Formats: sequence, structure tokens, C-alpha cells
Amino acid sequence: MNTFLVQKQNVLTAKTKLQENVSGPFFFILILCLCSPVPVAAQQKVVGYYASWKSGSLPPNKVSYAHLTHINVAFIYPLSEGSLASLDGGIPFPQLVNSAHATGKKVLIAVGGATNSSFFPAATQTAATRSVLINNMVDFLQTNGYDGIDIDWEVPANTAQTAQLTAFVQELRARFNQVNSSWLITMAVPPTHFGGQHFEYAQLADHVDWFNVMCYDFYGSWSGFAGHNAPLYQHPSDPTNAGADSVSVAYMLSRGVPKSKFVLGIPFYAVQFNAPGLYQKMTNTATSNPGYQDVVNNLGAGWRYHWDSVAQVPYLLSANSTQFISFEDTNSVKRKVDFSVRQQLAGVMIWELSQGLMNNGSQPLLEVIGREAGKVTSMGERVPLPARFQLFGNYPNPFNSETVIRFSLPQASLVSLRVFDVGGREKGVLLDEMCPAGIVSVPFDASDSFLSSGVYFYQLAVQDQRRSNKLVLIR
Repeated sequence: MNTFLVQKQNVLTAKTKLQENVSGPFFFILILCLCSPVPVAAQQKVVGYYASWKSGSLPPNKVSYAHLTHINVAFIYPLSEGSLASLDGGIPFPQLVNSAHATGKKVLIAVGGATNSSFFPAATQTAATRSVLINNMVDFLQTNGYDGIDIDWEVPANTAQTAQLTAFVQELRARFNQVNSSWLITMAVPPTHFGGQHFEYAQLADHVDWFNVMCYDFYGSWSGFAGHNAPLYQHPSDPTNAGADSVSVAYMLSRGVPKSKFVLGIPFYAVQFNAPGLYQKMTNTATSNPGYQDVVNNLGAGWRYHWDSVAQVPYLLSANSTQFISFEDTNSVKRKVDFSVRQQLAGVMIWELSQGLMNNGSQPLLEVIGREAGKVTSMGERVPLPARFQLFGNYPNPFNSETVIRFSLPQASLVSLRVFDVGGREKGVLLDEMCPAGIVSVPFDASDSFLSSGVYFYQLAVQDQRRSNKLVLIR
């Protein structure tokens, strides 16, 4: 199945149709959209962190390997002299490693963590201590059959530690190339400058297979306000300008991280605040982290569901409006995978798998992620071919000022795609062409058009059938 790229030779026909309806800047914007190439997505990684201390609730035989590409077992951690220790004296979960390998998936050992990174500075201070640490890592991988190391140093605190981390990663890669060049090196890294300022991303990117960007904890007990744990887009009303997934992508790209090595973090945990609503002041700093099952239980107990159409994430308010919960649902995680595909990122990462487990054993958040990521093949094609044509929601929506309209065709067809205002007046023709079977993506940039903020509709006509969706433009 082919992804349709609007070709320049089609522009003349589109121009004729368009001039009947619009003129001025809007015309030129649409023509540019028709000529713009549509990004082709690579195979999406789905990296799930497996919390060793949660193995009682999610044993290895209950892990949904089909929806994952990589599993990071957390945590072991370095001691000052370069030896390795584990949280519970255990790990390595041979059943998990064997089951993952049997299904063609890879398993990495995560080293460090938020509460176990204190010895990284000492363990990487000199070439001698780094050599000891690297030797111990090699021994661990050889002994236990793991496929690589996920470095989770949270976080280097100064320029000296910055240099130590870079030297350590360079030396680790050199050693892996000698012993087993297929071993992976990944890194869990912060999503903003506050935590990431002491990472030399451009230099690290030459030696790291990818970065697991921890795009969560944008709001927490320290914030003073209740807010989204992991917004896809930053809301203009955010009183702290805490950031968002899209902001993190821009930040990491500016620091030298290629999109092909950016893995977008998605939290399976929620954050509960003592506050009367979104961006309202917290009545105290206590927060908690309920899992997805807990959030579902609250929905059944009278909590009110809200969807933030700008940030593209949901939240709950208690019946008495004193408690606020930021969380992920199947809608928001689907949008994040779609965002990763559209932005041509390497994939998504989950912290952590057990928090998405339901009492009946199902894992709906992971299932949606795996299903959406699995629709992308290594050639960037979407499968399977639909039985009938479909019009998808534009993304993002609301938008300012760019969005993408997508639809699928079971066979080559004559297609018309038009934009209307709420009064039914036609505002533009985006397509009036013969399109091949497959996914069609039409970018729409309204930044210089005459359209004002408001609600519009786009209508897809295929032969004698029509589908319409709403789009919201914010100027």
C-alpha cells in the first residue's frame, strides 16, 4: 500500500479549481501544501520499562510482548568503585529475557534511576573507574543474555560531570564494538533544559542508539498549580510554561538530537493534585500517582471526565471539585503515537508497564500504543488496506496554524477534499484528483490565509459518498 504524495503535476488542476473559490494568500498557501512532501515514517519502537519491584503484579509471563519492541528492566545501579548493585538483590529475570527473545524482542538493563544515580559521578570520574564500570556491564550482559544498556543518570550536575558522562558513553561504545557490536546503548534523559542542560547531546548522539526522552512530570508537587503531567502541546493558559511533548522535540532537536534517535516518553501513571481544577492553585503540595485502573475506578465513583483539546490530554475532577487528576487514556496515547509517526521520531517509551495493568489482566493503553505503532512498516506504509474509504480526524485539532488531513482509499478513486465554514460556504478546494489506493496525507497551513479563528468543516467526497469532520483554527 502506497502513501500518496501530492505531485507537482497535479497543481495545475488544483489551481483551476481553487481559483473558483479563493484568492490571495490562502491560494498560495494551499498550493504550497499540495506541493509539500509528506513525511515517511520509519518503524516505530515501543520501549516499555519493566519495574523489577512490580514483578509480583506483572510477572514475566503476563508481559504483552506482542505490543513491544524493547523492554528495559529497571534498575541496577553503579557503586562508587564501578561495581553494580540491584534494588532487590535480584534481577535478571531469565524468563522475561527468554520470552522476549522468543518473540523477536530485545531486553536492556536500565542502570541508575531517579533515586539511584548518586554514585555515577564517582564511578565515571577517572578512566580507571570507568573501565571497571564498563567491564562489569559487559559481564552482566554476557552472563544474563541482555541486549544492551539503558543509562539513566539523573542527572549530571555540572560541567565536570558532563565531560565524565560523554567520556563514559564513548568508551562504553568502543568496548561494545570490540565485544558485541549488536549490543545497544540507550539513555533516559530529561525533556527540558532544566534537567538536560548538562548533557552533551550532539556528542552523545554519535554513540547512543536512541534517547528515551522522559516527557512527563511537567507538573507535580513542586508546581504550585495543578496541571498536565504530560501534555502533547503546551496550553497558552499554562501559568508556569512547564513545557509539553512538542516543546521537548523542538528543544532536543536544537541540542543536536536527530529525530531518528528521539523516543517519546509516555507515562502510564497519573498525578493527583489537591486543587479545584486545571491550572488552579494547589491547596497543599501533597500528590499521589494512581495507576490507570485507579483512574477508571474514580470514573465509576462520580469523578468528571474532561478533555483538553489544546493540550490533547484528559483530566478528572472529583465530584466536590477538590481533587484533580492528570492521566493518559486510550485517546491521548493514540494521539502521541500518531504525533511520533508524523514527526518521524524513533518511537515511544512507556514508564512503566505495570501501571497500565487492569484488574482483569488487560492492558488497554499498551494495546492501543502497540496497535498504532504496529501500523507502520519499515517502508513507512500503513496496513492493512481498508475495505472502504475512511476520513480521519485532522491532527492537531485545534491547530495554529498547521494541521494534516488524512484519509484512506481501498482502491484508486477520484477524490474531492473541500473546506467549508459553519454556514456551509465553501472556503477552498484542497484536492480534486485521482488518488491511488492507500493513505493520503494533505498538509494544510493556514498561517497566512484570510480565515479567522473559528470552526470549519472539511468534506471528503469519493464517487457518490461523502464524509465530513470538524476542524478548529486558533489564530
